[in-house]
Amino acid sequence: MDEKKDVEFTQQAVPLSQRKGFLEICVVWIGYVFVVTGMQVGGTMGISTDFATLLQALAVGSVILLILGSFMGLIALKTGLTFGKLCRYAFGSLGSHIISLMIVVTLIGWFSVDAYMIGQASHALFSFLPIIPIAILAGIAMTTTALFGMSWMSKLSDIAVPLVLIFGILSIVLSVKSTGGMDALFAIQPKNPASFNTLVSLAIGSFVCGAVSFTPDVLRFAKNKKQTLIIMFIAMMLANPLMIILGAVGAIATGYSDITYVLASQGLLALAFLVMILNIWSTAQGCVYSGSLSLGNTLSIDRKYLVIGFGALGTLGAVLGFYNYFGQFINFLATTIPALGGVFIADYLVTYRNGYPSLDGGMIPQVKWQAFLAWGLGIAANYLSFGIGQVNSILVAFLMEAGLSLWIEKIRNVNNTKIVSENV
Repeated sequence: MDEKKDVEFTQQAVPLSQRKGFLEICVVWIGYVFVVTGMQVGGTMGISTDFATLLQALAVGSVILLILGSFMGLIALKTGLTFGKLCRYAFGSLGSHIISLMIVVTLIGWFSVDAYMIGQASHALFSFLPIIPIAILAGIAMTTTALFGMSWMSKLSDIAVPLVLIFGILSIVLSVKSTGGMDALFAIQPKNPASFNTLVSLAIGSFVCGAVSFTPDVLRFAKNKKQTLIIMFIAMMLANPLMIILGAVGAIATGYSDITYVLASQGLLALAFLVMILNIWSTAQGCVYSGSLSLGNTLSIDRKYLVIGFGALGTLGAVLGFYNYFGQFINFLATTIPALGGVFIADYLVTYRNGYPSLDGGMIPQVKWQAFLAWGLGIAANYLSFGIGQVNSILVAFLMEAGLSLWIEKIRNVNNTKIVSENV
């Protein structure tokens, strides 16, 4: 594919000459992270525990997201490839299609939630506006800007990120004030508290799909390790927690876990309406962008058609009411995605410790069965009766992938030695 035509480098590594500056990547990436669905997760957490426990669970979840995202960012920096292409290293040239399609379905789910929330926010502010038609219009609009790639995404994020930050902090201040101050906030106890592991799962599920699958699609444009790690720290330890805390404090103060109604009860919805739209838009177009790149690993179709198809399916999901399964969706992500990160980290540190071979050199197997086994056992580790499910998942997947890869490498070396000795 001609590089001039493939301006998003969907089928090739991003050349060093096309890597971008810190601020441009950081703003785009925070645009991904500043997502209203993160506030929704925070709202659920806020009504499920006391605030001190929430902060502890959020800290654990954020560190796990930082570890996953940092490794995925370093892999993207080293290879310059999209998540879909990196799946070929981890799961094989054919096996990668399964992972890519799973991620695509997941991103379609996120997009449908985002489109519905625009319809819901519009209806909450202007009751005469019907939710579904507005959601359809939003789906079309968000798909349209995603067609233009990183350049338009950067421009939209330049506007959305500072506005979300301002209104987010304002909402937190109003929420804390309405509860009687920080001491009163920490003193509030829930009627039906959730377990600590459940809270950690929610914190991880808030952005685990992004930490693993979005990261390479954006951070492949980074120039160096320092840039990559600082961006990931800002996103996972500051930006994402801010969204969750915003939703949580609002839910504690108002009793609503839905951020739309939290803002409405605070008298902020009219002022924050445009901000919410930009916020959701910047993240949803990221879903389309990354989803189309992952589809490009499976289907040899022009990216613009993949973008249109993705947007159409996501909008259909909004119409069919996927939003009603948001809680189950978060649990699914928190159960299945961390183990994927364990497999990728093992490849980075062990399997390809000497460097990633060319995808065109015939060195990549069609299916890496050990990776699927490691992923499956990692998912099963979520259900161990001790520890934190997602930590268990990452560690088991990592150890299995690393151990099996070393074992296969040893067998291959022994066989190669035999062949050489026989030829001599």
